[in-house]
Amino acid sequence: MKRKPRLSRLLDRQTISTLLAGYAPLLGSAVSLSLVDARGRRLGGQVELDETEQAQLWERVCQHKAFIAPTRDAAAWPITIAGQVLGMLLMTGKLSDDLDVSAPVLVFSLETLATQAAAKRAIAQETLDRYREINVLYDIGETLGACVELDEVCRLVLDESMKLTDSLRGGVMLVDPNSTETLLGPVNLTLAASVSPDRLSGSVLEQALFIATQVIHEGKPQIVNDFQPEGLGRMPIVCAPLRFQENTLGVILLVEKTNQGDFTAADEKLLLALAAQAAGAIENARLFESLKKQRDEIATMKNYMDDIFASIASGVVTTDMDGNITTFNQAAESILGLTSRAVLNRPYQQALAFLNDTALPALIDDVRKHDRIYIDQEIAPCLPMRGQVYLSMSLARLQSSSQEPLGVTIVVDDVTEAKRFERERRMVRRYLPPELVDSLPDNLEELKLRGERQVITTLFADIRGFTSFSEEQSPETVVEVINNYFALAEQAVRQRHGIIDKYLGDAVMAVFNTPLLETQDHAWDAVTAAWELKRAIKRYHDEVGPTWRMNFGIGICTGEAVVGNVGAIDHIEYTAIGDAVNVAKRLQENAAAGQIIISRSTWEQVQTRVRAKPLTPVTLKGRRTATEIFELVGLAPGQDPSS
Repeated sequence: MKRKPRLSRLLDRQTISTLLAGYAPLLGSAVSLSLVDARGRRLGGQVELDETEQAQLWERVCQHKAFIAPTRDAAAWPITIAGQVLGMLLMTGKLSDDLDVSAPVLVFSLETLATQAAAKRAIAQETLDRYREINVLYDIGETLGACVELDEVCRLVLDESMKLTDSLRGGVMLVDPNSTETLLGPVNLTLAASVSPDRLSGSVLEQALFIATQVIHEGKPQIVNDFQPEGLGRMPIVCAPLRFQENTLGVILLVEKTNQGDFTAADEKLLLALAAQAAGAIENARLFESLKKQRDEIATMKNYMDDIFASIASGVVTTDMDGNITTFNQAAESILGLTSRAVLNRPYQQALAFLNDTALPALIDDVRKHDRIYIDQEIAPCLPMRGQVYLSMSLARLQSSSQEPLGVTIVVDDVTEAKRFERERRMVRRYLPPELVDSLPDNLEELKLRGERQVITTLFADIRGFTSFSEEQSPETVVEVINNYFALAEQAVRQRHGIIDKYLGDAVMAVFNTPLLETQDHAWDAVTAAWELKRAIKRYHDEVGPTWRMNFGIGICTGEAVVGNVGAIDHIEYTAIGDAVNVAKRLQENAAAGQIIISRSTWEQVQTRVRAKPLTPVTLKGRRTATEIFELVGLAPGQDPSS
């Protein structure tokens, strides 16, 4: 039974996001779109519905398999592939009147892409099944070629036929070579090999012989799923002729399947292929030439399938039991920076010497000796052509169809980029609350961590008098006090949608409206964060003694900066660089304890919502002209976000 395909496996998130973003304007000026799969997971877009409402829409879409519009501002459209509803397109907002014209185009695009992806997956599965069949037939041909005794050949043919078709019972019947009857008349058949002969006796054998005779006369296989001998119930039968050149040597007759199902055209096809090889083995006089031809044909097809297998993205390396490399596909060449010509038929310890200092040799030895299986074992070698990389390796014993050990199979995946993304994600966790980290996109490139020019607001806050305080207190007390003040600062910043960029001794730097956490009203967020910090310190002073009472001097500036990762590969920090950042630092240096100084650029953004008084312009360090500054003395009535 085929599993229902999943929409998430047919469409990638980037494609979904691109389509939704492109089509949204066509559906209305303020329309939001999302694509939801059958499990209720959002694969792309911005529509968020509560679980009950979304479940009700899904039930109606599945029931009607048609456009659903419960309100003028919300609609859903099923995504149907091969008659199955795999997801739905959610639309909210002010929808256009021609929704029934523009929306189907998007739905058709999504369904077309998903259908094409499903077709590719089906072709890949069919190719894999064919590859397995060819390998089974190839192994059977190899085994038959080594047999010379007729009884042994017939028994082997029957065993492999039953395995190949999942049959319960069967027999190999051969035409008596001394028979004088023509193929148009009765045929003398001999039961050369059988399983459960008692069930193939009496009326069963008699009726089965009739079918076998018919197959011999026509030279074509037959499936009789309604075969029902008297007193024994229904017993499906498949029968294939053993034909060698123009002669029919006998038949392979199989009765009943292990799953109590019917024989299929696929069973017939496999059985006919096996029968062709078996006939060559049975015809001992022409065994060598006939079997060699068939084996070579299968080997050619096997090599063709091996070429397809070699094109997969994972590197595949195999060794024999002596450790010599026998397979090295194109992906392995790309990942390890070596050509197959340079490594094939050489001991892996020599050909892949740069991996000898990793865990790989021990893993190969353990697999070869103890038949262990290892999945996703990571190593970090230094490759001659690429430098340090991160590789994930899976190892298992390579063996024949008869379970004979042939060597070791190694599947190699380059996870260097994945490691880099994980490292960046860990870095991001330092700056954002857990609930925001969990909502980040899978591809952090979307966050433009490498550096993005953006208008931000920067806040610097320095604890005034902390240097003299630390000279008079124990190190333990100094750490406890500074952590208390930093905790107040972090809480105030995060409450107003900012991130703590770094701690600089007894100072803290915070930024608002970074690509990690974008906000439109970032100047207001920074100002209210500073004001809340000031009030939090006042509450803190009420709880501690005079010695521990200190205040921040705070500077705030709004302006353009470059925001992103800065540093060497082993030590990267996410920060902001630009003149506006420098100005915020200089304003903080000019602020007294408990004073909040803001730049004119910040004041212009918040002037109607704060009480601020202009101060005498100052010439900041590193600047030639005087800078206009303002002192924040309060928030305008009705503007306090905490009230």
